Order: sequence, then structure tokens, then C-alpha cells
Amino acid sequence: MTNEQILAFIKEAFVFAAPEQALTVEALTIDSTLGEIGVSSIIALEMAGYIEDKLGIQFADDEFAQIGTIKGFVNLIRQHTKVLAYKN
Repeated sequence: MTNEQILAFIKEAFVFAAPEQALTVEALTIDSTLGEIGVSSIIALEMAGYIEDKLGIQFADDEFAQIGTIKGFVNLIRQHTKVLAYKN
């Protein structure tokens, strides 16, 4: 997956987790911090759950707790999808 594909997927997860903030999704870039786009810890957990379900991956709690940026989210997804591809 490219960064653009992962970013599009994160935007989809954001709209799922916070439909009332759907208009702000366009402002989301790879350099955005979760706080500046209004992603609370609850929204972030819902986003993570959405991504886990859709991609068939599982984030460890400690991995996810350290993420504060969209770039961190992209890197975490990339790590897990690489492991998934390696297993298949």
C-alpha cells in the first residue's frame, strides 16, 4: 500500500469514527497531529478498531498509545500489513 492509499483509508476510518466531523477530514494530511484535527482518544480507538477489522490486523495497546500523528498511524499500518503479507 502507498502512503496515499493508507491516508485515504485513515480518512475513511475517521469519518466512520466521527461522522459529525466528516467535513474536517479534507484537512487531514500525513503531517497532521491527531489533536489538531480533533481526534480524541475515543475516536482514535474507534479508528483503530475500524482499521483492524477492515485489514484483519491487530494493534497492541502499547503500540497504539504512542501514536500522536497521522504519519505514526501510517507507519503502524504499514508495519502490520507487511507482517500480514509476509505470513501469507
